[in-house]
Amino acid sequence: MTNETLIYALERGETRDYMETLIACNVNLDIEGVKKAASAMGWHSFRIAYFNGEKPNFAKAVNV
Repeated sequence: MTNETLIYALERGETRDYMETLIACNVNLDIEGVKKAASAMGWHSFRIAYFNGEKPNFAKAVNV
């Protein structure tokens, strides 16, 4: 399965990391192009994540 690229960012004026918004997702994404266009519209603090379709193991995440 191909990884899907997810780009999260904060809106202009926002400083709280938990308020980030998913601004783009696609398999063949031009990351730098998206960041450049979004920056021009005021978005900042970009975070790139990848999703491969697997279900998350939340129990492992909290060390149960």
